[in-house]
Amino acid sequence: MGKYSKTHVHVTMTISKYICIACVVLLCTACTIAGNSDTHTDIDCSGTWKYSTCDNPEFALPSLDDRDYPELVLPGSFTQLIIDQQNLEATIWLRKKIFIGEEYRGKTLYLLLGRIGVADETFLNGIQVGANGTIPEKEDDRYHFAWQQGRSYLLPATLVRYGEYNTIAIRVFSHVISGINGYMGITEYPGGYFAHRIENKTPILINISSVALNFLFLLGLGVLAVSRTGRREYLYFFLLVLFTLAGNVTMLDFNCAISGLLRYKMFLMSLTLVNFIALHAVMEFFDIKNKYIIWMSFILGIPLVLAIVFAPDTSFLIKGAGLGTVIFVNLCIITAAVLFFMCIRRDPRRYWYFLFVAIPVPVSVLRNTCYMATFRFDELPMLIFFHVPLVFTIFALYYIYDFERMKREKDSLYSALLKKTKKMERILNSIKGESVKPDPRDMIHDVIEYLDVNYQERYDRKDLSKKFGLNEDYMGQVFKKTTGINISNYINNKRIEGAKDLLIETDAKIIDIAYHVGFDNLTHFHRQFKKQTGKTPSEYRVMMQGKEGES
Repeated sequence: MGKYSKTHVHVTMTISKYICIACVVLLCTACTIAGNSDTHTDIDCSGTWKYSTCDNPEFALPSLDDRDYPELVLPGSFTQLIIDQQNLEATIWLRKKIFIGEEYRGKTLYLLLGRIGVADETFLNGIQVGANGTIPEKEDDRYHFAWQQGRSYLLPATLVRYGEYNTIAIRVFSHVISGINGYMGITEYPGGYFAHRIENKTPILINISSVALNFLFLLGLGVLAVSRTGRREYLYFFLLVLFTLAGNVTMLDFNCAISGLLRYKMFLMSLTLVNFIALHAVMEFFDIKNKYIIWMSFILGIPLVLAIVFAPDTSFLIKGAGLGTVIFVNLCIITAAVLFFMCIRRDPRRYWYFLFVAIPVPVSVLRNTCYMATFRFDELPMLIFFHVPLVFTIFALYYIYDFERMKREKDSLYSALLKKTKKMERILNSIKGESVKPDPRDMIHDVIEYLDVNYQERYDRKDLSKKFGLNEDYMGQVFKKTTGINISNYINNKRIEGAKDLLIETDAKIIDIAYHVGFDNLTHFHRQFKKQTGKTPSEYRVMMQGKEGES
């Protein structure tokens, strides 16, 4: 174990060193890019744009008189243009006249448009200069999703009218996600090109990174789930990462046409299952048995999953099942957070590490569900897929800490157990050495002596009566008449006395002490301990340590 611990610490320090180096390199790169970006002047394309909900190619022509067309402000969302559509989809034309001065003649210019939901075709002075994603034909819901791709289109010098106003037109297909998010402008190459390109690529890099992390955690948890079948929390964690990975994949930009309805069904399904499993994983990890929470999660979760699977169109899926998903996710995350804080209040020394995820993750989830409830899907940050990797990173740190702590406590607990064993041996030897045997009609004293030594073992009244050749009911009556309490309470008293000794003499965790003295339920142990001492195990340990310090 010592060799493993040293190797583990060495590997951890090595990884930490490389992470620090990578952070420094990224910081220096960002500073260099930021410094270079200040040496040029961009042409700002944000602000007021004209729009048309009619799919008319003439909207791209510079000669079109657009004075009577309505306006909207970009970057921003245009959810109001698709919210009343049956499938929450629409093809919209946007246009704006931009002045490009003579000073840009001979320079390589790029048009940067940020992220567009979800596909576009872009035109300069009536000629197409770029496209991302695919705009489907009518009655076809399959398209190439390109929401995470930051748009960057080269403006050919032959199309640019220097010293004049140029017409930029964008044909946008939106399905649930709508709007333009990010920087909009014309920049020269290299100038600010790379800085803006990195900014535009950040969302997809975040999603790909979270996919990679989730895949690594999935492999590790898969091995644990198979090798340790007795630990159900590993199975829960494996399923949690699996469905998170599925949600990740639904938001990736695949270079193929996929049904939009199917994509959003998969996204809502993964979101529902992730939070359902997260709630049950929290209950399993902290050994919380609450049948009402379990039943309610199934009663609410099953109809919601069926509504998502059988949603006939996108409008019903998002407005109906989507709203149900928001409510269900909030209920799961709030319940899990409440259960966690109940546990940390009971044993803060053991679980304080999880505060790093128990506070920010629920807050982030609540904020993201607020975006979904108000149909602001374009504002959902890609960092939502880092929630699970963050949680499992904290879990990994916790297990590293717990491993070192268990190593220290093992020696302390071993010493205390050795002293107890020697004491028990002396008692047994004194019993065997007595010259006068107990009266055969008074076997109940043998039962008491047996329980004094073996109170840690599982109590079964029937097996105990058979062991001493006594009638089960008769044994219970005589035992209570002799001791004043029944057998179960007598055993609990002995277990609490043993626990009190271990709390004083060792630094072992309360849950380990509870299991060692014979309790198989931590909540029952806490209840019995407080009933006998008036204090919780943690309070009793602190009190006794304080008394030892004074003496």
